[in-house]
Amino acid sequence: MKKYLVLAFLLMSFGVMSAQSMKMVVDSRGEVVGRYVKTNQLTYTVSVQDDIEVSKKGLKVVTYSAAKGQGIVYYDQSHTGPLNVRKRPTKSSPVVTQIPDPACYMPDCYKCLGKVNGWYKVRVNGKVGYVRGDLLEWDGMCTM
Repeated sequence: MKKYLVLAFLLMSFGVMSAQSMKMVVDSRGEVVGRYVKTNQLTYTVSVQDDIEVSKKGLKVVTYSAAKGQGIVYYDQSHTGPLNVRKRPTKSSPVVTQIPDPACYMPDCYKCLGKVNGWYKVRVNGKVGYVRGDLLEWDGMCTM
């Protein structure tokens, strides 16, 4: 058992097990209602900025993931300066645009278009490109 715990820790340390997904409650059009918390008899408890109860009628629980191009990403404020958005998911790829440093304001949310080899695919300033995964935070929905 100890071997498996050590292996799991090592994999998490190298980002192999840091799959980003979460359960979301969506309506019949696929619009996000909130982050799934729990199922009650007639309602779901969802989290937006606070926990609220919503009727189950017309809603369902689905699992969103960055790898499937669901949810959003935003600037990880443990970094400073603009973030490079690159043409391909490599550090040597040309920069197509930048995400500005939100030091003086709330960071913008960008639709997650996928995650490839630790890089998020995003559209910024009308251009599609990749940002290193350690520079952005992923979430199932934007609440900023």
